[in-house]
Amino acid sequence: MWLRYGSLLFAVPGLLLLVLYGLEMSAVTDCLQQSGSYNFETQTCSEQPQPQSTFYARNTLMVNLMLLLSLLGALAMTWGMLLKGMTRAE
Repeated sequence: MWLRYGSLLFAVPGLLLLVLYGLEMSAVTDCLQQSGSYNFETQTCSEQPQPQSTFYARNTLMVNLMLLLSLLGALAMTWGMLLKGMTRAE
């Protein structure tokens, strides 16, 4: 049980972060292809140059919590492997 839930808890937050980052980068790319400048605060495309910031700088708490969940998932997987013990192939 620990192994299964731990593997889900390990993988899902990372996948969620990848999806959110990919959606944002898609919007930025669309804006740049229209010769615009992407405003990260309002998430709109504008003609005026906008300051750039990293995904982590804008979403620090969310990224840190997702990484903490992944760490807890890795620890749960490790605990599950320790509880299961060594098994030999038959």
